[in-house]
Amino acid sequence: MNEFEKWIEGRYEPHEQKQKEHEGTMSRIRKDLDAFDEAGLAFEEEIEEIAEKTEALLKKRQSQHDPS
Repeated sequence: MNEFEKWIEGRYEPHEQKQKEHEGTMSRIRKDLDAFDEAGLAFEEEIEEIAEKTEALLKKRQSQHDPS
């Protein structure tokens, strides 16, 4: 390997290391975002269930108090 090739290799080696670190960081961020999305969907489903139960209870109590 000549001096120029050594110089080029020396210039790109840190870049490749930083690229690998960046890819690792991005992978962890994607996993965290996926987990956050799953938690958000589960929370949304739970809120919908609570809303449906609340609405059913309100209708039941309203029908008990209305002298129809």
